Amino acid sequence: MAKITRRYRIGVDVGGTNTDAALAEASYHNNDGKQPKVKIVNSSKSATTTDVTTGICAAINQLIATSNIAPSDILSVNIGTTHFINAIVQADQTKLRPVAVLRLCGPFCREVVPFTDFPTELRSVLQGPVGYINGGLEIDGRLISDIDDAQVLEFADKIIQAGVHTVVVNGVFSPIDTAPVTQEERVKQILYQRLPGIDVVCSRDVGRLGFLERENAAILNAAILSFGRVTISSFQQAIRDIGLDCPLYLTQNDGTVLDAYSASLTPIRTFSSGATNSLIGALFLSGLHEGGCKINMKENQVIMCDIGGTTSDFAALSPSGLPRQSPATVKVGGVRTAFSMPEVLSIGLGGGSKVNEHDDGQVTVGPLSVGHLLTSQSKCFGGNTLTATDIVVASGQGHKVRGSVPNIGGLNQRLIDLARRTIRKKIEQGIDIIKTSDLPVVLLLVGGGSIILQEAPENVAQFLQPDFSDVANAVGAAIAKISGEIDIIVTPGGQTSEEIKSSICQRAIDLAIENGAARDTVEVLEVDLIPLPYTSDGAVRAVAKAVGELGWAPDFGRTKVQLVEVKQPPRINGFHWQPVQHSRSFHLDNNMIPGYRPNVSKNKSEWILSATDLLFISEGVGVLGTGGGGSVYTTYLNALQVLEASQPGRLRVVDVSSLSPEANIASVAFVGAPSVSNERLNGERELQSATEALVKYQSLKSLDGLLAGEVGGSNGMRAFSVAIAMDIPVVDGDSIGRAFPRIDMSLPYVFKAASPCPAAFSDARGNDLVIANASSARKFESMARSTAIELGLSVAMAMNLKGEVVKKYCVHRTISLSWFIGKAICTARALRTDIVDALISTVRGARKLYSGKVVDVTREVKGGWTMGTVTLTLDDEVKIDSSKGEGPATEARPLQLQYQNEFLYAALVNPDSTLEVVCTTPDLISVLDQDGSAVATHELRYGLRVSVVSMPADPLWKTEEGMAIAGPRGFGIDMDYKEYGVQPQEPQSVIEVYGV
Repeated sequence: MAKITRRYRIGVDVGGTNTDAALAEASYHNNDGKQPKVKIVNSSKSATTTDVTTGICAAINQLIATSNIAPSDILSVNIGTTHFINAIVQADQTKLRPVAVLRLCGPFCREVVPFTDFPTELRSVLQGPVGYINGGLEIDGRLISDIDDAQVLEFADKIIQAGVHTVVVNGVFSPIDTAPVTQEERVKQILYQRLPGIDVVCSRDVGRLGFLERENAAILNAAILSFGRVTISSFQQAIRDIGLDCPLYLTQNDGTVLDAYSASLTPIRTFSSGATNSLIGALFLSGLHEGGCKINMKENQVIMCDIGGTTSDFAALSPSGLPRQSPATVKVGGVRTAFSMPEVLSIGLGGGSKVNEHDDGQVTVGPLSVGHLLTSQSKCFGGNTLTATDIVVASGQGHKVRGSVPNIGGLNQRLIDLARRTIRKKIEQGIDIIKTSDLPVVLLLVGGGSIILQEAPENVAQFLQPDFSDVANAVGAAIAKISGEIDIIVTPGGQTSEEIKSSICQRAIDLAIENGAARDTVEVLEVDLIPLPYTSDGAVRAVAKAVGELGWAPDFGRTKVQLVEVKQPPRINGFHWQPVQHSRSFHLDNNMIPGYRPNVSKNKSEWILSATDLLFISEGVGVLGTGGGGSVYTTYLNALQVLEASQPGRLRVVDVSSLSPEANIASVAFVGAPSVSNERLNGERELQSATEALVKYQSLKSLDGLLAGEVGGSNGMRAFSVAIAMDIPVVDGDSIGRAFPRIDMSLPYVFKAASPCPAAFSDARGNDLVIANASSARKFESMARSTAIELGLSVAMAMNLKGEVVKKYCVHRTISLSWFIGKAICTARALRTDIVDALISTVRGARKLYSGKVVDVTREVKGGWTMGTVTLTLDDEVKIDSSKGEGPATEARPLQLQYQNEFLYAALVNPDSTLEVVCTTPDLISVLDQDGSAVATHELRYGLRVSVVSMPADPLWKTEEGMAIAGPRGFGIDMDYKEYGVQPQEPQSVIEVYGV
């Protein structure tokens, strides 16, 4: 009979109140080649300690002592901790270091300075010296400029003078740098030679494409680096002190683990792993992960509620078996990053939540909590504070609370009943917010504080609370998987898309195995090919992620243990960096949003924009971007930055009606690829230079105003910084009324009411170009596009329009429309009401077309344009296989969106694959994420939950001339225009509405 071998893993999760530990056992027959049977055999709890490590040791020691196992049979310890993110959230100066930032960008990337969007308190702790030097790549691999060693050494001297020991190096398009020694690595080597012992973080090691988001993530990672090394090293030492000779892993945000040494280099990857651990542990314990529970996963949705001592976390299950992921960009400690994070709802409710009875008779539970002091401050443990745990004991359930007194006197039954009802209502509200559809909810209830929920929530169909549920977070850590991720640029060279996908998937699988995954358990969870427009070799960005179970072989990981070295920062003689003091910082108080009034002059001639107005407009132009138009976020930050540095009243908007027929209005915009502008940020004054070059070429005495070339996307806000610099107003309108991919699609050129020539172009290198004449607007578009390609795929442009043309052939009051849309979205967020409903009630004719999950995205480049198709399903959790007769009801058909930079049509997909068109261009189709923000076409990915809305286009687009250019057939689509059925009205004017 074959011998049965047993091996173990310890999972640890450090919470705010308790540190939990769980023991996973794998038993298998030697040499039978089968995957072992894994189960949880023991658990322990220990109070979380201030130094964290002591609590971890106590939990592990208790676990080993009560399990009767040999330390040599323990293959690894996997720890999940909020230690690092807490330091960021709390802006803890004792654990964070100031960070210097060096951008490798040549003349670019000045429009938004590092740390701009950091919360004020965190920025004051972290912001160190900032530098800009030669370096960076274009999207096609060409150098912006080579590294200048002297510039690097000059920046090193600034670091020495400041006494800063941590540096982030961020190069434009550094993630696609394929040189044997990348530019970031070369700069790192120079800095190390000049300053041995400092910490240098290369941005490409932390994040993907997206310059600002990658830099932000690198800064956070750098700030916590020293503290992370100390903490992880202490974890390793503690494990050795216990007598364990095994690897240490830390759980990542996506539910996989990272070896200790790698985690010490990128501690940011562990920032949000708690809820992920809990959901993975809950699924394992319930048997749902392997069909061990009699629940039809196609007819139900699974939601986890993890109740701890201070908070309750809610997360929903995705088809991958991991928590549903948050939108494309998320905030960590208030800082925007592009990291993959689980979508988690946290509310202030836990076992230590304080219970208060108010004078009006109402009873509240939380959000304040006694936290880890529960066993000393709660009444059931002899303290004086009434907590949710006391309500459990007072309800006759004291046996569920170890170490508590059997009874609590002095509490009336009404108080107990109301507190129990309040707890249940809070849980029900959390479920309603996080749930994904109207399917029945299966609730996985876990966490040490779950005893406070004494009645099943009314909005739950089934209620599961398996064994060991009080340590589900530690169980999730113990059984966590390991991944391999690839993100590279591939030149096809004759390979098909399927061949590239197959190759990139195999590389991800091989990397997962190399990292420790058992070969026969690895599967690819994510693969995507993202075309890079305008590249002559057809290059694509290839992304793949493979995940597998950690191997259980007896010698697993023995050669992988790499101790984390705690190094002392170098001695730098000179000044010591002091926290940066900021006199001005924009913070929007949600309570002020609903009643906010813009500043309009008494004679209704001008609207003076504030920081709040800019925020509203940024949300609105994103919606009007209909999936394209480039990133609004950096443009908004630039406008905010310039506004805060300017004199009051400098940024003004005027109505179109105020223009004289002969007024000279400069139509301004950036031309090029959004994938470039999101990475190679602009310099300081390209658009102003183009405008000045136009004025000079035409010998104009002055300009009477600026007009957005298109209101949709980033170009909707480009004019603001130029208006401030040149002290001229912005006209409330634009030449398209949305975003479109070509310049010749501007209405004045569609109606041949004006010529785009002359037009001036400028880039950050100081190149100025004027196209004096073109045979047609379409020929001008071709010439302008060639100019953009030559100048790096993004270039500033200015053209002149007369006031009479703007009045007759442009779309009016679109800045006002953006403002009203943005105010509706921000108000709904502040009041926690439905954002889509708020938008629809604001824009006449706006409709909600669909809400669901992205299940498929295809992309390709044709003629320099990024084109693609997106498919959504109404069911967020289960992809219905209609070929097996499992199709949903008619109203639940999938929705297909097609785009060419911007969305062109929306259509329901019939069972026979034919389409029922519901909306087409030139009407507007926009996709919003769960937070109400517009999602660009390049941000769409599998699993993203979105709503699709439509709005009627301006009447000028419904004319014969407009439809010929912007109707479906104008884009080469063999499809009739879908009549919208609602006649649009001219948007309200902020000046008219608030000019009282």
